Amino acid sequence: MRRILLVFISILFAGAVFAQSSKDVIVMPEFPGGREAMQEFLLSEMRYPYEAQMNDEIGEVLIGFSVGIDGTIGGVRVLRSVSESLDKEAVRVVKSMPKWKPGTRNGKAVRAELSIPINFAIVKDILEGDNIDTDEKSLRKLEEKRRKAEEKRKRKLEKERKKQEKKNKKKQAA
Repeated sequence: MRRILLVFISILFAGAVFAQSSKDVIVMPEFPGGREAMQEFLLSEMRYPYEAQMNDEIGEVLIGFSVGIDGTIGGVRVLRSVSESLDKEAVRVVKSMPKWKPGTRNGKAVRAELSIPINFAIVKDILEGDNIDTDEKSLRKLEEKRRKAEEKRKRKLEKERKKQEKKNKKKQAA
């Protein structure tokens, strides 16, 4: 038997922090590449916490956050909790999102509040020989994306570390 972990993500946009009138033209913030790109990003970055796996923790964590006028993510918070480990993972991933295209009101960028429900589920006890070739292929692709994203993150951190070391050496030499 194999144990397959899946993270289901659905997106729900809460009302913006600005009021609407009949003459206002409001455009909600958008993740770079749209909703599908955001789901792909979240799936590639998400790690099902080991503790949650061992305790068979599942459920929907509702994360609230704001998108600033420059597109940065801020004010990330848990609106509905499942467990400490799942909550922390959902917050971590949302905080790691790239800048969004900011929302606008009458053509002017404005701060907006959004929420995303992130559903964690464990699908277990899949027997060998079941007709799951497509699922296995999808999971392998997803794992490969995750691995590549992790490698990219590590390279970036190493580059930043070397840059900081170089900067510190220059300071010491001066």
